[in-house]
Formats: sequence, structure tokens, C-alpha cells
Amino acid sequence: MSVPGLTVRKVGDIGFFISLAIMGFLVVAISWEVLNRFVFGTSSVWVSEVSGYLVAAILFMAAGKVYRENGHVGMTILVDRLPDRLHYLVLGLVDCFVFVFAAVMAWATYDMAMLSYELGWRSSTTLAMPLYLPQSFMPVGSIILALEAVRMLATRFVTQ
Repeated sequence: MSVPGLTVRKVGDIGFFISLAIMGFLVVAISWEVLNRFVFGTSSVWVSEVSGYLVAAILFMAAGKVYRENGHVGMTILVDRLPDRLHYLVLGLVDCFVFVFAAVMAWATYDMAMLSYELGWRSSTTLAMPLYLPQSFMPVGSIILALEAVRMLATRFVTQ
């Protein structure tokens, strides 16, 4: 595998491990919130809101590695019956569509996060979280997905 291909894999793996770390943090935070509510009868201001933001971060940051490992839901009954050349051509076309989708998503979510930053937008809750913070995971995860799609496309046609 080429150096750029290995680098993209590493970046995808890093995004995935960030997702795992966020998930671990969520388990601890939600467990603490449950304990707080039922044992002490109090509730924190931040757990509910931050949990929603972090679930989105998990999804975006893990998308590249999940795509690389064919972990997304898909229907391949027809594609699997195609002759090898056509099979790889269709999969390459899917990689192209994923790249375009991820690139547009990266641009749109970057634009959204920058607008939130420039205008100083905050959540309308007691926490008043600056919205660009959770939004920043979306363009990063989208870029990782776009890079993985390009790497998959290159790998498909170099090996064939």
C-alpha cells in the first residue's frame, strides 16, 4: 500500500479512536447522571445537552473507518451477482458518490460552523454552549470519509 493510502488509513483510525474515546466518556457521564438523579435527587445542567452533541460527533468521526470496512447498511444482492469487472465498476461508482456526498457535507458543515463562530451563536439552553464546538466534528469527519472514499476508489482500480 502506498504512503498516502497508509496515511489516510491512519487518519481514519484516529477518527475512529476519537469516537471510541467519546463513547467511553458518554458512558461515564450518563452513568454519573443516572446515579446523581436516583441517589442524590439532583441533575446536572450539561449531560443531556452534551450527550446529543457527542452522539453526532461519534457518528461523523467514525464514518470513514466504517465505510472502509463496509460497516454501513447496504443491499448488495444485485451487485454481488455482477461479473467481476462490472462489480468493481459499480463499487467504484459508489465510491465516487460517497466522495461527492462527503465533500459537499464537509463544505456545508464547515460553512455552518464558521458562521456559528463568527456570529457567536450559542445553544439556547442553560449551558449556552458555543455551537461551533460540537459543529466542528462534522466537517472533520466528512473530510475523513471523503479521503477514505478516494483511497477505496484508488485501491479498487490499482488492484484490478
